[in-house]
Amino acid sequence: MSAWAVKFVALFLLVQGAIGRASVGKLQEGCEITEFSEVQVAVEICDVLILENIFVPAGKTLNLNLRDQATLYFRGTITFGYAEWEGPLVAINASNAVIEGEDGAVFNGQGELYWDGLGEWGSLKPKFFIMQLHNTVMSNMYILNSPQHNVILADSTNVKLVGWVADASAGAENTDVQAGHNTDGFVIINSTNILLQNSVIYNQDDCVVVYSGSNILVEDFICYGGHGLSISAGHDDENVELNTVYNVTFSDSVVTEGKNAIHVKTHVDGGDGRIEKVVYRNIQFQGASEYGINIQENYRNLPPNSTMPDQARNNIPITELQLINVVGSVDSSAVPIYIFCAEGGCFEWEFTEVVVTGTEANMCIYEPTEVIC
Repeated sequence: MSAWAVKFVALFLLVQGAIGRASVGKLQEGCEITEFSEVQVAVEICDVLILENIFVPAGKTLNLNLRDQATLYFRGTITFGYAEWEGPLVAINASNAVIEGEDGAVFNGQGELYWDGLGEWGSLKPKFFIMQLHNTVMSNMYILNSPQHNVILADSTNVKLVGWVADASAGAENTDVQAGHNTDGFVIINSTNILLQNSVIYNQDDCVVVYSGSNILVEDFICYGGHGLSISAGHDDENVELNTVYNVTFSDSVVTEGKNAIHVKTHVDGGDGRIEKVVYRNIQFQGASEYGINIQENYRNLPPNSTMPDQARNNIPITELQLINVVGSVDSSAVPIYIFCAEGGCFEWEFTEVVVTGTEANMCIYEPTEVIC
């Protein structure tokens, strides 16, 4: 574990110790909530809060703008009514907080009512969680059938998300319902000192994707059926900071099936930025249907089954990329390793103990001199 990661873990121990574990016996009157109409007042007055078996009406957001140093527990099933809208279903703003799902707690987004195989390109679908957190630990959360995008963490600092499950397995293409799409597990935007740990994602898009941010550690993940562990830079036309990814590590994780295992992509239609010091360490995968390792500087966000642009751009150089002990296999029609760099767009890479087996040959265009494709 790197020095920054050690300091980061120490910080969370201090945060958790300072906040403490408030007991249910200390609940104020009106802080154990079972009705949506009671949530707003409770959030304003309660330091310790329990939300239990709440039905959130269609087209409404469960807004949780918590008090400083609040403790929030979820209990039972939180169900969200169906409506075609942008969402989010849940919005959380918290500082110095502890947020926890009790055993058996479930957030049911009823995604099966929305899925059409097209994601954001089809009918309007709400995102599930949009969160801005600071010095906060959030654990043991279970998300069932997100319409699209399970968790978006934006503009956040010093956050630990641990023990999550996002289950959109019912939206897999081989099920009896319409397929899910854009059901990303975690999306990290403009955030610093983030630890994602010990979680399981069943979905039809990126398991974890970092758009922008720094000092981010993703470890002990199991990903099923999605698009892998990803970096995706270039979502902004002008702001370099929002197109910058720095010091991100994915480690000790398993990716099963899905389109890719590892995906690093820069957007040809985005502004300038950089991807620097990204590490994939101890990653195992099997059954990737398109690419095992996919690194491309010609990406555009397009509808399903579209073709990527023919030309790459170096608007977002990828530097100091490391793959260490990455081992996996791909389907017979898939490409084991695909690298498409713009001229001058990729340098100072290191691949160590990278073994990807498959029938097709690797495909590399303008790969760095340090990498043998």
